[in-house]
Formats: sequence, structure tokens, C-alpha cells
Amino acid sequence: MTTLSLPLPALTFALLQASPNPSHAQSTTPVPYNDTGHVDRTFFTRRDLILTGFGVAGTLAIVPFDERISHWAQSSTVQGGTTRRSTVDWLTHINETPLTIGAIATYGVGRLGHMETVADVGMHASQALILTDVISELIRGPIGRSRPRVTSNDAFVFHFGGGFTNFDQRSFPSLHSSSAFATAASLFGEVRERNPAATWYAGPLLFGAALVPGITRVYLNQHWASDIAAGAFIGTLIGTKVVRYGHSHHRSKLDQFLLGTTVVPLGADRFAIAWSFR
Repeated sequence: MTTLSLPLPALTFALLQASPNPSHAQSTTPVPYNDTGHVDRTFFTRRDLILTGFGVAGTLAIVPFDERISHWAQSSTVQGGTTRRSTVDWLTHINETPLTIGAIATYGVGRLGHMETVADVGMHASQALILTDVISELIRGPIGRSRPRVTSNDAFVFHFGGGFTNFDQRSFPSLHSSSAFATAASLFGEVRERNPAATWYAGPLLFGAALVPGITRVYLNQHWASDIAAGAFIGTLIGTKVVRYGHSHHRSKLDQFLLGTTVVPLGADRFAIAWSFR
């Protein structure tokens, strides 16, 4: 789990430093917030509602193919030998837990190293992941969709409310997929804000990596394809919204508190925590 979390601060730093936007060149200075032009008054807007409609339509378009895709993924040709399955099983550990730890670690590295840009990126990634996890769980619980390993020949088995108590009825949407795409979308948003020239390679890199956890879950017969699509949409929407809203509004009291926290080492086993509000 640790090996999956620690590279995130380094990846963030590398993407943001390649060819920095002049307005964000100094990582130790406050991140400027754009208060000019059109700014959304609320976190979720009518435009997001329209996008959600397209996301729901796209997910529903995949549902009729769920069983066919699942049977193909479980075929001997796709499954392969024990080495392939072990590799895929290892990759499926890239989920909400290590990604959240990585985001919080990025925030912590930024605060300890007095690098406000890194702390800001880690804070937004953490917020995106937590919000995505909460929304995904609030959907999974009531819907109670059975996993393909339980009802392999029927993708339309639902137990209302079953997702709150039964893991086998917690298939829709995929939390692996939503968390991966929330991370990718939030990091891509930060790159676009600070280093637009890097978006052409950051996008394929981040969103390509975000596909991996979802694919592994289909391979392991834990999710239907439509679960993965729904999770990808939710994560992308939330990750994008958190960063866009954060950089188009004055910092909230929570952001001021988190970014104003400083940990100062005082010795081998002593430290002080200080807060400043700007």
C-alpha cells in the first residue's frame, strides 16, 4: 500500500515544475485565485446536471452489454495463467485507500516542506477523493446491485438498500474506478491551472492510469462494465469541480485552516503546530 502512495508527491511536483506558468512559478507563494470573469455561484451548477444526464445515458447504453463483456473477461483466453492473474490482483490494490493516503501525504509533504503549491494540490486531491467516496457510497448503498461473480448471467439483480450491509450487493458504481478518475481529474486540473503546456502529455498519462483499476475489477469479476463507466464519470466530474471551484473562488475557511497549518520540528522528538490565516 505504501509503495502506491508515496510516488504521488513526486509525480505532482514533476508535472507542475516542467514548464511552470509564470503566475505559479514560486511554490512558496500563495496560489493566485482568479476572481475575474464568469464564476459559478454554487459548487454544482445546471451545466453539471446536464453533464450528469449524459453520464447516466452513457452508462445505460453500456448496461445491455454487461453480461457479454463479463463472460468475455472470464474466458480462458483473457484470464490466462496464474502469473497474469497475480499481476492483475496486485494492480487492483490501487484503490481509494492508497490514493487517499497518497493525496494526504502530498498535502503533508507540502506543509512540512513549506511548498504551498504542493500542499494546495494535495488538499484538493484529498477533498476530491473524500467527496467522490461519499457520493459513490451513497449511490451503492440504496441501489444494491449484485456483483457479476454472484449473478454472472444476470446484470439486472438489485436489492434496494442491500449495498449498506452486503459487500456482494455493492457493485454500482465502482469505487476503484471513481477514486482513480477523481485523482486523475484533480491532478489534471492542477496541471492545467499552473502549467497548460504540460496538459498534452499529462492527460493521457493520468487518465490512462485511471483506467487500470476499473479494468482489473472487470477481469476479477467484481464489477460490471457499466459500474466502471459510472465510477469514471463520477470521479472525473468531482475531481474537475473541486479544482475548478477552488481556483475560481476565494479560499474557504477550511482551505485557509488547512493551508495555514505549519508543522515546525523542535528537536528529535518534539514539534510545534502553528496556524496562520490569510
